[in-house]
Parts: sequence; structure tokens; C-alpha cells
Amino acid sequence: MPVITLPFGPLEANCYIVHNGRDAVVFDPSDETDLVLKKIAENRLTLRAVALTHLHCDHCIGCADMTRATGLVPFVGAQDWAERGLLLCRGMCFGMNLKPFEANVLEPGEVSWGSLSCRVIHAPGHSEGSLCYYFADLGLVITGDVLFFRSVGRSDLPGGDGEKLMKSLRERLYTLPDNVVVYPGHGQETSIGYEKAHNCCCRA
Repeated sequence: MPVITLPFGPLEANCYIVHNGRDAVVFDPSDETDLVLKKIAENRLTLRAVALTHLHCDHCIGCADMTRATGLVPFVGAQDWAERGLLLCRGMCFGMNLKPFEANVLEPGEVSWGSLSCRVIHAPGHSEGSLCYYFADLGLVITGDVLFFRSVGRSDLPGGDGEKLMKSLRERLYTLPDNVVVYPGHGQETSIGYEKAHNCCCRA
């Protein structure tokens, strides 16, 4: 499988290692940095990048330690990084010990990390800078907290907007092929086709 899933923390966020058997990208790094790096080593992968789906604490808690261990600075959506003071405030971290970290802003469009290529999709609604990552060659998309199995992300947190979230789903995710596997920020995997047919929160 081209994805290694590592749920972690009190909110059971999913840290993903996406790979093609050679190169790898870590999405939403776990605070268990040693475990993430162990999985990469066990599979003989070269880590090319670290990227975030959005800038909520449960999805970026491991950024500082990952940068310290690998030298890789995580990528994040421009709008979220601009509002980092609000999104990463103590009240939004639910008691998690978030260490300060630096980040690189990532714009929507095609990107290559080593031999891995993906389309970065700006999908605002859960947060203004939420990003999804579509790997056409691997048939998968990392959706963060935009789309879940039979559910969608909250829009009542800072930067959230329910109308934008529905538009992102209909116009930017539901236009992907039905057989694309969805790897969400929490919970089990699903598919674009299944969610279009069964997700009562947002029908196509």
C-alpha cells in the first residue's frame, strides 16, 4: 500500500506517510517522531518533504521535532500561515504542548517531491488555508479535516466557513475520479465515489 497510517494523540489525528516504494512525504506529522522515522527506515524510503493539511494543533504538533530530526521545514497553506497567531493560540491546542516551528508557504498547483508528484488543492472551509493533496498516479487524496467518511469538517472554528466548505467539496474534491481513495484527518479511509453517494453532509 502507498500509505502508512499512524493515528496519534487525544484527538486521534492521522499522520500519513505517502510513498511509492522509493520516496516518501509525511503529512500532518505525529508527535511520535521516532516512530514515524522508524517506519520510513523500515520501508527503505527517502523522506522528501513534510506537509500540513491545515494549521490546527493536532495536525502540526510534530513539526518542530520533525524539522529538528530531518532538517525538513513543513509546507502549509498561505492563508493558515498568515493567521497562525490565531490558529495556534493556547485556546485552540486543547492542552497539547505545541513547540514553535517554522514553515514554508505552499501554493495550489502541481508539485514534485523527489519521484512523487501531486496536485495541491486549496480547499477552504474548515480553515481558510486548508490544503488537500491529490496523487493521481497513486489514486489517492489526503483531505485533512475537509472530508471524512460520511462526514465533513467543522466550520465553526477560527477561519471556518460552512459555505466555502461545501463549495470546496463539490467543486474541488467531488470532481476527482470516483475511485480515488480518501485519507482523512481522522477516522477510516473512504473514496470520492462513496462520499458523493452516501455523505449526507454534502451531496454532489
